[in-house]
Amino acid sequence: MSQYDPNEMHDFLSMTPEKGLRQILVDNKSFSNDHFSMLLKIVRTGNKESFCEHYTKNDFPKIKFSPNETKIKETFWATLTSTLGQKGIIQPVNKAA
Repeated sequence: MSQYDPNEMHDFLSMTPEKGLRQILVDNKSFSNDHFSMLLKIVRTGNKESFCEHYTKNDFPKIKFSPNETKIKETFWATLTSTLGQKGIIQPVNKAA
């Protein structure tokens, strides 16, 4: 997952109004309402630095998740990355040689 910049991801997620974000992301196939509510909790709980840290480590802040959210924790970050990539919201970071 390190091929994407979590700073840019956080900026987009935190600055886009919730209604628009929901319309863009929730497709009820790969990215459900449970994914979306979990994402909002993560983005709203911390700052950009903590979001980036959790994304990089593939873990979560100490917040309460619903039973449905708990079920998707293992695949959450990969699903988020995949969804944002498919929607053209994030691009792989080009590392200088």
